[in-house]
Amino acid sequence: MDPSPDSENRSLNILMLVDSLGIGGTETHVLGIASALLGRKHKIIIGTSGGPMTARYQQAGLEVVHMPFQTDNPLYTNYTALLSQTRELVRERSIDLIHAHQIAGLKVAAQVSQELLVPLVLTVHGMFYPRRRLQSLIDSCAHVIAVSPPAAAWVRRHLGYPAKQLSVIPNGIDIKHFRPGDAPDFRRELGVAENEPLVTLCSRIAWGKTRVIEDTMSAVEELNGENGVHLALVGSGPDSPFVHAMANMINHRHGRDIIHFTGALLDPVDAYRAADVVIGTARVALEAMSVGKPVIAAGNSGYFGPVTPENFAQGWEVYFGDHDFLSLPSKTQFQRDIRELLRKGKTTEQETLRRLVAAHFRLDTVAAAIEELYYQVLDGQVEAKVAEIKGAAPKIQPQPAPAPAAKPQLPAADSEPKHQDSPLVSVVIPTFNRAEFLDQCLESVFAQTYRPLEVLVMDDHSQDQTEAVMAKWAEQAERTQGLTLVHYRLPRNLGFAKAVTIGYMLAQGEFIANHDSDDISHPERLTQQVQFLRLNPDYSLVGTNYEIFSDDFNDRKKAFLVRYDNNIVSCYRSGNHCVCFGSLVMRRQVVDRLGGLSSFLKGAEDYEYVARAIVQGFNVQNLRTPLYYYREHGEQRSREFYGMRSAISSHAREGAGS
Repeated sequence: MDPSPDSENRSLNILMLVDSLGIGGTETHVLGIASALLGRKHKIIIGTSGGPMTARYQQAGLEVVHMPFQTDNPLYTNYTALLSQTRELVRERSIDLIHAHQIAGLKVAAQVSQELLVPLVLTVHGMFYPRRRLQSLIDSCAHVIAVSPPAAAWVRRHLGYPAKQLSVIPNGIDIKHFRPGDAPDFRRELGVAENEPLVTLCSRIAWGKTRVIEDTMSAVEELNGENGVHLALVGSGPDSPFVHAMANMINHRHGRDIIHFTGALLDPVDAYRAADVVIGTARVALEAMSVGKPVIAAGNSGYFGPVTPENFAQGWEVYFGDHDFLSLPSKTQFQRDIRELLRKGKTTEQETLRRLVAAHFRLDTVAAAIEELYYQVLDGQVEAKVAEIKGAAPKIQPQPAPAPAAKPQLPAADSEPKHQDSPLVSVVIPTFNRAEFLDQCLESVFAQTYRPLEVLVMDDHSQDQTEAVMAKWAEQAERTQGLTLVHYRLPRNLGFAKAVTIGYMLAQGEFIANHDSDDISHPERLTQQVQFLRLNPDYSLVGTNYEIFSDDFNDRKKAFLVRYDNNIVSCYRSGNHCVCFGSLVMRRQVVDRLGGLSSFLKGAEDYEYVARAIVQGFNVQNLRTPLYYYREHGEQRSREFYGMRSAISSHAREGAGS
């Protein structure tokens, strides 16, 4: 329902709580919205602990009130002082509505909102909020705004927040400020000539964005040798020392600076204008498009790639790589896309993208939507808003009709599979007295859609019916196109680590896949993992998400061990394990460098092997789709040795704290 005409004309007193005013997307968004609302005759008070952006807020005419936010979870005396000050502000300034943007401000606002009956609105700027804390506070909100579709989905799915109280309203872009122009001084200060291509990457150097920065630096180093490409890194953060060290090594190798640091900039418009290509995500991508620059979208979640008028709407659905992704970043991908954008140069695409940003993300339009939401909240009749973002229609190029002979034909169901260009995959299956489960395991391996396949069953001197089971599957293997089966019975029981290691040494494949003899794989598992490794040459190991079952395969439950992206490295650094070892596929060079499993850490061999791969510089990823099924039963190795893993984790934590 629309707000009444009287309420639309009423000037509002809004208290916006922003824990700190560092240089980032959240703080820039609040500055833009608050300034626009001020221009619409509302009184905006900013409650914050301050920071580098404070002067810009004050220059915009906003009243900034210092509040002693110290952490994102105010406790004891700090919490009491914040509550007291907020109550006082609400009463003395006749605050109509509180708008929180970060978690500490939300905690304080939730309490004051309930006490003084002032409605509370929260904007969720991403998926970085502490979930449990947010879940305990979010029910106090009259309405929640998410800045992207993935952020809204996260709020609904993980917090159970009702869709009718959740709106999707994007960041607003000041297109009058972020407009095309020249910035020769920016290049001059970096020492980059006008005829040298410049890539600008604008990002906070933290929160999992470091991987994107590393890949970009590596790509630019190689491109510099081709056509003299330079990289300007705009931003700062806790990972800056590491990134600086890597940049210094690159610059030292070349005997001159090709990677340039500017630090964080209060206003990055000149950094965009001086660039030939901008790499960024979320509002950085939108600002750069508004300036008329080619953009490669890549961020927290992963790689989206070059933004075009045709994929603009799809980019919005993943917030240009910040809240979701299409693929994972790699040096090779950055190198290819930067090279192609530099080759194309300036095109009409940039003009079209600027118009799309103006049509959907203009600051005045976004401020008007938030203003209308405020009125509806105060009237108690809110209609959830969902921004509808459209891109340009794809260009249809006329194509000559193909000759009849060129028309592709789908193979018949019984035709011979074609895999001449596919690399051999070796599946290593260690087993000891698992005959009762081995049938189901091999059935799932034989059902893999990937070919050619070499299956090595390493029988660790089993004393059950394993040989009889293997004899049956050996016959089946002879009738199965593109698959060979090797059954190797060890002369004595050597243990899991040695059985796997011997399998690795006997394997002939370009890729080596693990598989436990009591588990089951999805038919598409190997196809998807090999495809990932072939498309992402910078990765050497890839596991998958998995599900757990016991007696009934149809009664499966979700696993919570698996992590993704940079969280994998963080997990192993802290002594924890987040790759399901049985689901792992790796390149042969991993085994060539690392050798086999260590047998002295019984029960933690899988943890140690992945950790060793990371230390040796191999990149690891997990596919998010559950493609592996882990069987729980009373005799599995992991049950016997959980104590060993716990001890390793405890030791790692103690070492980190010493």
